[in-house]
Amino acid sequence: MRSASKSVWTILGIALFVALPFMVSSYGVLLTTEIFIMAIFAMSLGYLMGYAGLVSLGHAAFFGIGAYTIALAGDHIANTYVLILLAVVFSGLIAWISGSLFIRTSAFYFLMITLAFGQLLYALVWQLKPITGGADGKKVSAVMDFGFGPIVDPNMMYVVTGILFLLSYLFLRKLASSPAGKVIKGVMENENRMKSLGYNIRTYKLLAYTLSGMLAGLAGALYAYYNVFVSPDLIIWLFSGQVLIMVIVGGVGTLIGPAVGAGFFLILQNYMSSYTERWPMIMGIIFITFVLLRKGGIVNLLALLGKKRSGGEADSLDREQKEAVR
Repeated sequence: MRSASKSVWTILGIALFVALPFMVSSYGVLLTTEIFIMAIFAMSLGYLMGYAGLVSLGHAAFFGIGAYTIALAGDHIANTYVLILLAVVFSGLIAWISGSLFIRTSAFYFLMITLAFGQLLYALVWQLKPITGGADGKKVSAVMDFGFGPIVDPNMMYVVTGILFLLSYLFLRKLASSPAGKVIKGVMENENRMKSLGYNIRTYKLLAYTLSGMLAGLAGALYAYYNVFVSPDLIIWLFSGQVLIMVIVGGVGTLIGPAVGAGFFLILQNYMSSYTERWPMIMGIIFITFVLLRKGGIVNLLALLGKKRSGGEADSLDREQKEAVR
């Protein structure tokens, strides 16, 4: 019954993905493309927070590294496969080097040191104006091309980012259910117990941090192709704070929750900002509400509503059966 329900939802999801470009305007397609990219970014932080117990305020650094790799290397390399691979590997390398130092700290200090790292990188990009363009940013000259011609049509970009979002989700799902993923979760739940069982907890924390950085780098690379422009705003702590809000509002501890949070945040930002300039205040109230309630965000809220509904239907069926017996 459960697998049948999953199959129905999968078919509906695929049908919606195919039909959406025909149902919405070109602006809607572009917005959905941005949601796919930010969903990958949010899922990378969501995995780090919900499955490894590491809350970072400098995660935008890896997104920025991925984006600037495409912008800078794209002036000399045209191959999209090589550029995206470079962005992912370089982001992962920086995550591995910085993570080797950061994971030695405890929760609060880890939060602060990742914030400092992000700001350090932001200042570096700002100061290296001859290379990065400084505060003015830099235009991205590289054009996405997987060997089938340049991808300049918004519908094609929508398809590519949608497929990469799905692959990123499946990768994280596979990772979470793998032996290494279970150890990472175990370290988050009880570090001392895992240590007493003989696991090197730093190795597993570093693995989660590095993979999360690589995924954030992939999102940054896609964003560079999508936006055709990069600037230090992609690295600043404010952007790290925004993705943190996406994760918490969507639901920490789930893989799809951060993606839902990314969609919710961007839709609210794009539509509410056309009615009022105070949309961040509305988002702030929603964020505070979810933090105070500690109910696991939108995904958990929907799950609770689904359980109540199914529970209500079950009670109703039970009552009908009893009446039939009488």
